[in-house]
Amino acid sequence: MGNIPSKKRKKTLKKGTGSVTSSHQQPRSSQASFVTSSSNGGEHTKMASILTETMVNQARQDAQQVQELHYLFKHVFQRNLIAPVNDLLNSPGAQCLDIGCGITATWLIDMANEYPTATFTGIDILEVSPDALSPPSPHLPLHIPTNCQFKKIDVLQDIDLRSGSFDHVYQRFMFTVYQMDESIQRKFMELANLLKPGGYMELIEPDMIPKQAGPKYTLLSNALYTMVKPVDQPLFHGPEIKQCLASTGLEDVQSDYTSIPICWGGYVGKMLYEALLSLMTRLGEVLWASLELEGEYNPQIYNDFLDSAFDECVEYKTYLNFHWAYGKRVIES
Repeated sequence: MGNIPSKKRKKTLKKGTGSVTSSHQQPRSSQASFVTSSSNGGEHTKMASILTETMVNQARQDAQQVQELHYLFKHVFQRNLIAPVNDLLNSPGAQCLDIGCGITATWLIDMANEYPTATFTGIDILEVSPDALSPPSPHLPLHIPTNCQFKKIDVLQDIDLRSGSFDHVYQRFMFTVYQMDESIQRKFMELANLLKPGGYMELIEPDMIPKQAGPKYTLLSNALYTMVKPVDQPLFHGPEIKQCLASTGLEDVQSDYTSIPICWGGYVGKMLYEALLSLMTRLGEVLWASLELEGEYNPQIYNDFLDSAFDECVEYKTYLNFHWAYGKRVIES
């Protein structure tokens, strides 16, 4: 589904000094919260943990934005899931697992309401509860469906769940969690083994490298990319997820992506912009040194830089690709 460019943003920004005339292509849209944490060592994990903690705090303090982002992606993909599991989830005894469901468990709760006869299990390293939000949010449901259950589990450790017990294993926005080393294949094999024969594992991750970015937004995105990328290893993000599934032995692995504009293109561009602006604002002191700005961190100068960088996104028609992939556990003959 395509995104139609809007003539101006929904949210007023300070106009930047750069002006670029461009005839770049429109974002491709193929046929087709960020809230988790992990425990691991090393400088990469330290920086990724800063990002993760920032995203968790963002969810705690603005649950409405987490809710809106969920429905943004539901709107973009036109559904809550892409894997062909509708019949499975409507079958007696159906089980679905959401890995890294986040403290708001937004996707899981929405799915539990959509499939009331299935059982939904959410796992996260943090406690999953509306009580975890400060202040409490009126935007979360007061009633959690009875077919939902939550477990506090670190996905990087041994997962205390029975193999062969889930029809659908779902995971999205875990790019701060996994490292693309020898451990990732073992971990994804473990996750795939949680599936019943004929069940599906589904992943959704962003490509952390934006397309058609201007010079300031390129600096900003490169700083964020460097922050989460392990040294001498690829980054676990959208372009890697198909191979991660294929390496587990799952069959019929399918993948594609859809493009979402940043700060242009109407409602979807506005929503992605507001989420990125909130995140980048909170990370200012961490990203400052990579932005070629003089002196010590200055919030006003940094905010002016952000305004100019996002102005560039409108001029250059910058967008992010969000990749999806799913695979099916082989049915033994």
